[in-house]
Amino acid sequence: MHTLIRDDGTLPYGYHHAPVGELNFLDFDLKTAFGIRRSTLYKRVKFNRFNFVGFMADEFMAGVAVVDLGLIKNGFAYHFDRKTGVLTETSVLTPFKATIRPTPDTPMSRINTSSLALTISETGVDCRTDTFSLKAEFTAPHPAPLRVSSRTGYRGWTYTDKRSPVSVRGTLSVNGTTTEIASPHVLALTDWSAGYMRRNTFWSWASSAAVLADGRPFGMNLAAGVNETGFTENMIWIDGAPVHIGPVHFDYRDNDTTTPWRITSMDGIIDLTFTPEGHREEKVNALVMGSLFTQLCGSFTGTVTPPGADPVPVTNAPGFCEDHFARW
Repeated sequence: MHTLIRDDGTLPYGYHHAPVGELNFLDFDLKTAFGIRRSTLYKRVKFNRFNFVGFMADEFMAGVAVVDLGLIKNGFAYHFDRKTGVLTETSVLTPFKATIRPTPDTPMSRINTSSLALTISETGVDCRTDTFSLKAEFTAPHPAPLRVSSRTGYRGWTYTDKRSPVSVRGTLSVNGTTTEIASPHVLALTDWSAGYMRRNTFWSWASSAAVLADGRPFGMNLAAGVNETGFTENMIWIDGAPVHIGPVHFDYRDNDTTTPWRITSMDGIIDLTFTPEGHREEKVNALVMGSLFTQLCGSFTGTVTPPGADPVPVTNAPGFCEDHFARW
């Protein structure tokens, strides 16, 4: 299998237009700021990785994730009923029972506990909790994934793979009621990210998978706080065609993230308002590690204007926004 880290222990930064194979992170020549080589144990413990899949439709939104922070693993799954505003969720912390294979193009992420059994693979999602279950197959490959690696801090790096929209087919069961789900009525987006990140990390994030009023599929991934050293992870997809976006500004109340957000890009392509409908949050303060995490479900309205094109209206496109601080 092809590997991302080169034989000399360095990483090729930038956009990757073909699958990268394995993130052989233990081969990376990680050092302190003053050039002292880090041990294999340190590299293993400090390598963070995340795998998230979001689902959205007129009636509901859902999110599932496996998180591996070296010393601690986390998994969550939730269902948000957009009609009633009811959020059903399960979240677990465990030192074991979770794995994320470092192969972003062919992911295999699992967590298996008594309250949450979740598998995310290149073919789909299989999630079971005490209150709901979701089994979805990815029915078509994404035509142009966003793959980017960038420097993080002085010696670290971050790699991310984002895809939206993703077509799905499957079943959703909530409190004993099972329904069939299928695209284009239900769409998904995927996020696989990993790296040696800053000790104190924050990000703002926005994403959507929708169908525009003219019938074209629309996907979006925007972020501020990570992947900004020379490259960004900001992209929209219109009818499968990717459009790179410059730096993005998130304007929202950090003391009340449930009020509307304004999201604009420096290049003028993005001009959107996000209206939250519901959210889930976690606050973990575990001595050397901590997390303040809020993920909101809602919709985007405004315009996106690709270079050389007319503005494209975006009206009530379902999606997520996120405010996150972490101390790794």
